[in-house]
Amino acid sequence: MSQSRIRATGLGLLAMLLVGSYAAATASAGGGPFWFHREIGSMGNGLKISPQAPENFRGTGGRQTLIGTFSGGAVEVSAPSVQVKGAIFNTGAQGQIKLEIIYNQPEVLKPEKTPCAVTVGAKNIVTVKGHLVWKWNGMTTQLIEQPVLNQTPELLFTPKEMQQGATSLPGGTFTTLTFVGSGCGLLAGPQNVGGSEIGLPSPSEVLVWSKKLAVRTLSSGQGENLRIHFWNGSESIGVNAGLQFAGNAANLIGQTEAEAAQQEISVQES
Repeated sequence: MSQSRIRATGLGLLAMLLVGSYAAATASAGGGPFWFHREIGSMGNGLKISPQAPENFRGTGGRQTLIGTFSGGAVEVSAPSVQVKGAIFNTGAQGQIKLEIIYNQPEVLKPEKTPCAVTVGAKNIVTVKGHLVWKWNGMTTQLIEQPVLNQTPELLFTPKEMQQGATSLPGGTFTTLTFVGSGCGLLAGPQNVGGSEIGLPSPSEVLVWSKKLAVRTLSSGQGENLRIHFWNGSESIGVNAGLQFAGNAANLIGQTEAEAAQQEISVQES
């Protein structure tokens, strides 16, 4: 191969590397929030948690209650306690969480007629995916703010992964609730739970270190609790989240508390 050909090839490879580096920098410029970890009792900002070495956790939760409607009537399903386990890590866009929830003895509180029993999923087990996002006040200024200042991290749970370049939240079904019994009426049979759900993490501020992670879900109220924004790889997208039961707006109220198995963790902007 001639020297000029070698030189041209080398320059071409260098250009590709530079373009790739620029693209990666651009994609990460507005990413976040992210999970970080560090040795317990150490100092400093720690390191981002990679998907190859996630932080595993497990824990428990108190009563979890799903409130919705069906054919104009109120529906309320509740489990007195849950067990949780999972892992947290980062992608290039934001922190991620995978969570397995085991519901202990779920029961139908409404409709109040009996008998009516309910099963969550196949064996009262649900696996969900979560993403670290920012609470959004509805203003464009928060979407374009770099770096992000004085914004609150939250968790957004969705049935599917959010795709690169997405401008809306993914659809799909978290799980199916199956109602059995003569007291269930028209509710009898499988009913889907879909949409998205916001969880409030604790610690709830950036750069607060702890081995413990609590997540609380709450009633959506008048919509002020539903607004979040997420990074799609090139820009921040502001959306309204919202859980659905049988195609109607629903709420999930409850809290879980877990502890990381290896190191202490925190949420940071980048």
